[in-house]
Amino acid sequence: MLSLRYRIALTLLPQLALLAVLGGAGVFILHNLSQRIDRILRENYDSVLFMQHLDEALERIDSSFPFALAGRENEARKQYEVNWPIYEDNLRKEENNITLPGEGEAVRELRDLSNKYRAKAEGFYKRPPADAQRPNDYFGSDGEHGKADPNNEGLLGLFKRIKGVSGKILAINQTNMEQESKDARETARISVIGFGIGLGIATVLSVLLAWQTTRAILQPVREVTESALAIGRGNLDQVVPVQSHDEVGQLADAFNTMARQLRHYRQTDYSRLLRAQRTSQATIDSFPDPVLVIDLEDHVEMANPAAQRLLGVAGSEGTAAALAWRPPEALREPLRAAIQDQRPYLPEGFERVVSFTVEAREEAFLPRILPISDPYGNTLGAAVLLENVTRFRLLDQIKSDLVATVSHEVKTPLTSIRLALHFLLEETIGPLNPKQLEMLVDARDNAERLLGMVNRLLDLARLEGGQSPLDLKPEEPATLLLAAADTIRPRAEAKEVTVKVDVPPDLPPVSVDAGRFGHALNNLLDNALTYTDPGGQVTLTAAATGDTVTLTVADTGLGIPPEHLPHVFDKFFRIPGQSSETGTGLGLAIVREIVTSHGGTITCTSTVGAGTVFNIALPIWSNPTTAAATPNPGISPTPGGA
Repeated sequence: MLSLRYRIALTLLPQLALLAVLGGAGVFILHNLSQRIDRILRENYDSVLFMQHLDEALERIDSSFPFALAGRENEARKQYEVNWPIYEDNLRKEENNITLPGEGEAVRELRDLSNKYRAKAEGFYKRPPADAQRPNDYFGSDGEHGKADPNNEGLLGLFKRIKGVSGKILAINQTNMEQESKDARETARISVIGFGIGLGIATVLSVLLAWQTTRAILQPVREVTESALAIGRGNLDQVVPVQSHDEVGQLADAFNTMARQLRHYRQTDYSRLLRAQRTSQATIDSFPDPVLVIDLEDHVEMANPAAQRLLGVAGSEGTAAALAWRPPEALREPLRAAIQDQRPYLPEGFERVVSFTVEAREEAFLPRILPISDPYGNTLGAAVLLENVTRFRLLDQIKSDLVATVSHEVKTPLTSIRLALHFLLEETIGPLNPKQLEMLVDARDNAERLLGMVNRLLDLARLEGGQSPLDLKPEEPATLLLAAADTIRPRAEAKEVTVKVDVPPDLPPVSVDAGRFGHALNNLLDNALTYTDPGGQVTLTAAATGDTVTLTVADTGLGIPPEHLPHVFDKFFRIPGQSSETGTGLGLAIVREIVTSHGGTITCTSTVGAGTVFNIALPIWSNPTTAAATPNPGISPTPGGA
């Protein structure tokens, strides 16, 4: 018995052979047609162009003689000398392109007439402009008086005879082109009919062979399909009869083996699956923090006791009656991204905490959302872990309050020390020797640096505590950027760094406290200038994106290594080894707090050696009454509610 492979080959080979014959015939016919078209273009069409160009030059030559008779000698002679080479060039090309019967005799006649015409024309122009013989040279003896004299044919007569011969050559080539075109159309018509007949035969043969092969294959495939559908419905007691030993028979045998294995697995692995499910539930139940497993329809598949107490949810355990879980507002978008895009959500800062009321007290949880996928990359759901960080948040608040208190207490004596140092340096109390002056200058610089650090700590504490309300007003992005650039420009010019502001017109105003936000921009520009070498550039731009306006501060400085990018907005963080200038590491932390208090976001991208870009997205001014009354929330509002 023939195998399925050979049956399919026997079905396809006749079709392939017929297609090869039709293809070869098509190639031959197309090659023949292309040769005819090429011959028409190369031979006849070239001759037509030569004669047309020759006639145009001849008419311009002929028109030069009346100009000369009218007294425009220079213009006439110039026109004659310009067009005669064109005439000769096209005549020579035609002499080298004689391809049709009768064309050679006409070309030779054209050459004889052209030589006579040239000789007559040269004689015409050799005569003085006022010579009375010139009209006879052009019109001949029958031009204006006297009878026609065949021996004294004028330039006009020769012109007409040349036109007649060139027209004859043109007609010979055009007639041949029309005949060749008819022949090509006839060949194409016959070819189309032949191709149609061949394709019809191929179609009929293909249908017959395909029907015969399909009939031999379809029945066992249908039986395998019906059995597979039955297995999919849970009926594993399926056996497909093996009627042959070809590939279809092997498929049926393999299917029967698979069905036997599935029956065996169902009998032996059910207990394992149940034990694995119980182990998974016991594992998440052991977590002290709430843990949930969400499926693709937002149903809670598993939930540990901590999650059930906090959120009031329970695992569905595979039932279809479970209701979809409605997460807090702050978790909806991260959960959607984890399920649809397999994007994990792993925040680190306290600004991302979610608050819940537990036993009449508010507790803070830091969410962790991880997508769950199978070995093939298909998303199965997401795991949600709510880490209780209430104690850590309280400790952070205590630390911030302690820093603010200490900074406030240190500021008063530090101000007195700074004032005393200034008095001593001004020598109002008495003169100083050089060593005393050097030590006092150093003490003054350290006092100024310490006072700046204290002021930054106090600013950060006030921002985090929300102690200062914002005076939100509509401000033009261009005004904000230009003011910040003007503040930093003297220092930039001293360092030979260019500051460029490029803001498009007609940007909508943003809702900001100009003084507070200007402080944030100054911090960013100060950072950019610190890490940009002389000859570099700092660029400030703005662009509208949806309901926000994005302000960008970009420099061509050192750049930030990728491993340090996640920490640039952390308090007291400084990139190791990048700058010899002293600092507190609070500047970018203050910038983030100011931007967040305005309801905006700030991001940082950087390439080592190419520079750093900070993007600040601010809301567009839309509701003056509401916006002006909005207080400074400090850290972004904590989402709450179960």
